[in-house]
Amino acid sequence: MKVSMTYLRVAITLCCLTAWTVLIAGCQTRPQGIPQDAEMIGLGDSGSLVRLTPEQELVIKLNANPSTGFQWEIDHEIDQTILLPNASKFIQSSAQKAQGDEVGTQYLRFIAQQPGRTTLNLVYVQPSVGTLADSPKYQVEVIVAPKPSS
Repeated sequence: MKVSMTYLRVAITLCCLTAWTVLIAGCQTRPQGIPQDAEMIGLGDSGSLVRLTPEQELVIKLNANPSTGFQWEIDHEIDQTILLPNASKFIQSSAQKAQGDEVGTQYLRFIAQQPGRTTLNLVYVQPSVGTLADSPKYQVEVIVAPKPSS
């Protein structure tokens, strides 16, 4: 059976696109328990504005090394009627564990409450020592607004 070159090119292109889609989807997986509608941000988002709707989750993903005693913590109180701290968890990838690496990822989770605006300040500290002048800091401005009417 003779297959045209055009048909073959189309088939190869579709296979490549499918493979890329699977690869990209696999890279964008979220840790277990984080809702798909959660707003996930990281180190590069420090200084930015984040918009949430009530009950939407904000997850901040930052590198941490708890073996040294350091962790990310809230630096200044936030308005908990607008943004409520929910949890903090440290996770290491299987590759990091296999290499004996002590660095991993700290996920800090917050839940948007009622409409309003608050500033979220985080600091990387050893809790027993406290904040130092050169402690790394992270800040985002959070606006919680009602969902637009459908």
